Amino acid sequence: MDKAVKSARRKIFNNLKKYGIVWDRENNRLCKMEQSGLREMQSRLAAATNLGGLKYEKIATPHFATPNEIDIKKIEPILVPVADGLTSKIWSYALTKWTVPVSAGYGRRMRFLVVDRQNEKLIGLFGLCDPLISSSIRDKNIGWDRQTKLIRLYNCLTAYILGAVPPYNLVLGSKLVALATMFPAVRQSFREKYRKQPTIISQKSRLSELAYIDTYGAFGKSAIYTRLINWKFVDYTQGKSHIHLTANGSWETVRRFVPDDSFSTYKYGNGSNWKLRTLRVGLENLGFNEDILSIGWKRSYYACPLASNWQEFLTGQTNTPKSLGLTRHDLIDYWRSRWIEPRRDYLEENLKTFVQVM
Repeated sequence: MDKAVKSARRKIFNNLKKYGIVWDRENNRLCKMEQSGLREMQSRLAAATNLGGLKYEKIATPHFATPNEIDIKKIEPILVPVADGLTSKIWSYALTKWTVPVSAGYGRRMRFLVVDRQNEKLIGLFGLCDPLISSSIRDKNIGWDRQTKLIRLYNCLTAYILGAVPPYNLVLGSKLVALATMFPAVRQSFREKYRKQPTIISQKSRLSELAYIDTYGAFGKSAIYTRLINWKFVDYTQGKSHIHLTANGSWETVRRFVPDDSFSTYKYGNGSNWKLRTLRVGLENLGFNEDILSIGWKRSYYACPLASNWQEFLTGQTNTPKSLGLTRHDLIDYWRSRWIEPRRDYLEENLKTFVQVM
């Protein structure tokens, strides 16, 4: 083993240890992983990747509510698509409130601010992007074979960010944001944006109907989706990830041992997860086996179908998705009656406590 490889391996081992991951160097396998280390890693990554929007603090802050501007009984969300200009700056500043790193999404992208009509302040936001090409947990849930997936994957999107900002996060605002993904306006925006547009990979036009949204929780099950109408916990992922290797210098270390031609595929549509594929090459050249990608960090997988016959549509048994029949008002009324009214006193106290902290 030459000096450069030894030095790179040593740096990777040290980076892993910082995040509570101890690797058995002799047997080339995971020895120990501390969950607190992964949370710390996420927090550090968030500080490194999410804070660019702080430069918009002065212009964005007036669009964030103070607790005394919120009447819980009158919360009414409306969707505002994110475009260039003010909405984009508000979005960027809102990301600074997240404690896990937020990607920019990839492929097709739809971003929405969720705004409270009563005061025109930001409740939260969600971003949808192209789903992973390879996801065994999703494919099994839908019942896909490879051929049908290539056709119907177009009708699915993944929520890569979803949640409420303070102080709406104290009054179950994140559940309201998750419900907002089912507003008819989201499907209508999808139709208008992608009608007659050819796909990136096949360059063929597809039926522009959004029938399925999914997401992956950062740590175990998420309180946002628990017992929430139409959001279903499916299972946990297998624990394979690259985040512990693409953080804190390890990615830069590994990529030095990847041939230049491997970087020519750095483009959406050229296969599943580019970083994972590239990492495998570099890690192999450094003498690691693929087990180093399987550190046991299992993420929760949630599905939110947007059609009553979603499975039949996505598996090609029908070409016409049927509406769930849920209106925007239906979903808001559900949130109020199921989640707000039974615990309104507690939620009001949350807001009072937040005022005292401020």
